Amino acid sequence: MLKERQRLLAKVVTQKQNLEKLDLDKLLHEKQLEFANDPAQFKCACCSRQSGKSHACAIIALRAAIETPGSTPVYVNMNRGSAQYIIWPPLQALNEEYDLGLEFIKTTSDIRLPNGSIIKVFGAGSLREMDKIRGIGATLNLAILDEAQNFGSDMYKLIREILLPATVTHKAPILITGTPSASCSGPFYDIVHGGGEMFKEVGMGWSIHKWLMKDNPFIPDVEQQYKVHMAANNWTPSSPAFRREYLGEWVRDTEGLCYYNIPSMVVDRFPQERAHDWSFILGVDVGTKDPWSFSVLATSRDIQATYVLESLEEKLTTLEAGDRVGDFLDQYPIYQCIVDTGGQGAAPVAQWKDTHPLLPIQPVRKGYGSVDMGIQIINADIKAGRLFFVKSGTEELRAQMATLIWDAKASPTGARRVKRGDAYPDHCADSFRYAYSKVRTWKAAEYRSGVMMGEDALRHSAARLRAEVMAEKGDESVPYWQKLVRK
Repeated sequence: MLKERQRLLAKVVTQKQNLEKLDLDKLLHEKQLEFANDPAQFKCACCSRQSGKSHACAIIALRAAIETPGSTPVYVNMNRGSAQYIIWPPLQALNEEYDLGLEFIKTTSDIRLPNGSIIKVFGAGSLREMDKIRGIGATLNLAILDEAQNFGSDMYKLIREILLPATVTHKAPILITGTPSASCSGPFYDIVHGGGEMFKEVGMGWSIHKWLMKDNPFIPDVEQQYKVHMAANNWTPSSPAFRREYLGEWVRDTEGLCYYNIPSMVVDRFPQERAHDWSFILGVDVGTKDPWSFSVLATSRDIQATYVLESLEEKLTTLEAGDRVGDFLDQYPIYQCIVDTGGQGAAPVAQWKDTHPLLPIQPVRKGYGSVDMGIQIINADIKAGRLFFVKSGTEELRAQMATLIWDAKASPTGARRVKRGDAYPDHCADSFRYAYSKVRTWKAAEYRSGVMMGEDALRHSAARLRAEVMAEKGDESVPYWQKLVRK
C-alpha cells in the first residue's frame, strides 16, 4: 500500500513537472500566437473555417490553467456537448503525448489539472444555462466564448451581466472567437465592427484579430482545396457562402433570412402626434422553461402605420407574468392582449382567469402556414414603410429578427418553418408576431371601440379603469371573468 501511494505521488510530481515544462507557444501558429499574447483584456478573433481558432482557444485555456495553479479558466459554447466536442480532443492528444495528468470529467465536461486548476466547460444557449456560470467565483482567470456567431442577443447579457463581473478579482481576459454569419448582425458582428452600442456604454473596447484557413500551416494545399470546394458547391469567388466560410468576410445573404432588415424601419421615438386614432396591442409569448416575452405595438388605421414601442423577455413565474401584463395595461391604453393559449400557454392562461381576471386576453389564431404568412405580412409592411421600431426598447427584438432563418426542411404542408434551437432565440419575435396578427384583422366596430382619441389616450389609466370595474362587479359568488364572458 505504501509503495503504491509513493508511486502515485511520484507520478503526480512528474505530471506537474511536465505541465511546467510544456511550451504551449510552440503549438500555436503565428496568428494564433499574436491573439494569445495580446495584452488587451477584451479580445476578439473573427476567422474563417478551419483556421484553428478553436484549437487556439483550447491551448490558451490550458496555458491559463497552468500559469495560475488552483485557477478556473472558463470555456463557453452554445451547448455543453458542442463545447466538449471542440475543446477535449486537442487537450486529450497533448495529455497522451506529454503525460500531463489531465482528468477529463464526463459528468461535467470539465478538465482537471494536477496543480488544482479546473478548466470549466459550459453551454450557454439559454438564459438558464448562462446563470450556471455565475457560481465560478474569485478563481476565474480567463473566459473564452467560442463560436460567437451562433449566439443571439442573449450574448450581451452573458458578457455584461455574467462574465464581466466574474473577471473583477484577477482582471481576467475575455476572449471571443467566431466566423462571420449570413445575417451580418448581432453582438458578435457589433464587436468585430467597433464594439457595439451595448458595450460602448460601459467602456468596453475590443482588440480585433483575424486569420484565415490559409494562415494555418497544418492545412495543406489550401488554394487547391478552395477550387475543389467551390466546384463541389457550384460557388464562384464572389459567392457569399465562400467569402464567409473560407475568406472570413462579412457578406449578408438575405435568401435564408426570415425578416427584412431595412435601416429606415428604426426610428428614434414614437411620433404620437402623427395620428389621433392610435390603438395599442400587447403580444405575449408564454414561458415555462423559457423566458416570457412581451411586445407592445401602437397602430393607426388613418395613417396606415404601426410602431413597435418596446419588446422584452424576462424569466417570470405565471403570477409574475400576469402582474407584468398588468403593468403594461397601466402604462399603455392596451385594448387587446394576444397570447398563445395553445400548448404550454394553456395552463398559465387558465390560471390567470382566477388570479388576474381583468386581463383582456385573446388567443392568437394559428393554422397551417400561419407563421410563414405572418412573417410575409410583416415583411411586406416593412418594405412598404408601414412598420417601424422605436430604437430604444426594441434592441432585443431587432437582434432576433436579424438572425432568424428558414429551416431547410419544409413542413408537410409545404409552408416554410422558422429554424428553432438555442442558436436562434425567438421569444421576442414570437410575441411581436402575435401582436401584429391583429394589426390587419380588426372589424370596424372593434377597432373604434378599442381606440382612444387624442389626449384621452394620454390621460387613460388602466389601473383606474380596472378599479372602477372591480367596484361594480357585484355578486362575489361568481368569478368575475365569467361575468365578462357573459357580457
